[in-house]
Amino acid sequence: MTDTIRRLMPADAAAAAALHAQGFADAWSAASIEALIASPNVLALGWEEGGDLLAFALFQSSAGDCELLTIATAPARRGQGLAGALLEAAMPMLVVGGDSRLLLDVAEDNASARRLYSRFGFTEDGRRKRYYTAGRPAPVDAILMSRPIGA
Repeated sequence: MTDTIRRLMPADAAAAAALHAQGFADAWSAASIEALIASPNVLALGWEEGGDLLAFALFQSSAGDCELLTIATAPARRGQGLAGALLEAAMPMLVVGGDSRLLLDVAEDNASARRLYSRFGFTEDGRRKRYYTAGRPAPVDAILMSRPIGA
C-alpha cells in the first residue's frame, strides 16, 4: 500500500467529517468541512493509505498568520506519526503562501496533542479559561500556542 499526503478536495469532506467524529465530541459536519476545503485561504491536507483517509488537517491563513483549525487521526493510527507528517508537509506550503506564524489552541487535557505540538516547537502564549466543554464532565482551558514558520 502507498501512503500519500495530498491536498483534500471538497469531495473528501464526508470522509474527513467521519474521521473528525471519531476524535471529537463536537464533530464538524461534512458541509462545514467542505466549505473550508473550498475556501481559497484554507490549506486542507490529508494522509491517505489504500484509498482511505486516515488523517487530515485544516489550516486557515489570514494577514501573515495561519491557524491550525483542526487535525484528526483515525483512532487505530494515532501515535504513528501521521499528524506530525501533515504538520511537516504543511510548513513549506504555508511559507510560500506568505505565512510567518502558525497558531493553534489545544484542550489542556489533550496530552498527546500537547506533546506533538511541543515537539514541533510550539510554545504557550496564553489560555482561554474553561473553553472546551464537549464530552467532558467539567470545562477545561484552551491552551493557545504558536511557532514561527519558515525560520
